[in-house]
Amino acid sequence: MSVFLVWSAAILAAVLGAYAGEVAEVASLRARAQTAADAAALAAVAESGPYGRAKPESQARRIAEANGARLQECWCEPGAPTAQVTVEVAGVTAEARALLDAGALAPAAMGFDREGLHPLLAGAVERIAAASGGKVWLVSGYRSAAKQARLWKEALAKYGTPEAADDWVARPGTSMHEKGLAADLGGDIAAAVRLVKELRLPLYRPLANEPWHFELTTWPRGA
Repeated sequence: MSVFLVWSAAILAAVLGAYAGEVAEVASLRARAQTAADAAALAAVAESGPYGRAKPESQARRIAEANGARLQECWCEPGAPTAQVTVEVAGVTAEARALLDAGALAPAAMGFDREGLHPLLAGAVERIAAASGGKVWLVSGYRSAAKQARLWKEALAKYGTPEAADDWVARPGTSMHEKGLAADLGGDIAAAVRLVKELRLPLYRPLANEPWHFELTTWPRGA
């Protein structure tokens, strides 16, 4: 009887040991898959931002593979403020979603300068800056034709084609900045959006890939 009990205990220990090993392996695969998913989602949304090359899915796939995973799906449109991915590692899948922090990616503050801005736009920006308690500021307002041409040339060199550059910089002669009717804000962009509504300011954001870019809701006469 004692021999049988010892034998049964040995079998049970072996079974439990094998089960524990499988559980540990699955947990390890899940951790690897989640790490790869997190990294791929972050890479995709960063690639969608102003400092990327507008190829979020390619970047997500590259980063997933670098982490030992295979990209299954990527909901990541160029210029979109969010990205969601699904990756797979040895049959184990994981999902991750990343959000672009527009305030963190906006250029550094340059100080408020009304010169060249339409009075309605300048007044609206000043009210936002004051109401935010310094958390929102003007980054770029009026641009001369020469400055817009320089920015376009830099974008063309960075992105390679006129079509890709168009996603980030307007061509010379077509930018609302050149008319004094556009303002790029820095800092807490979410607060800026909220204040536009609360203060009923005549501003809106026409560019999905530049959430810090604000324009007047209607073109002033003569613009």
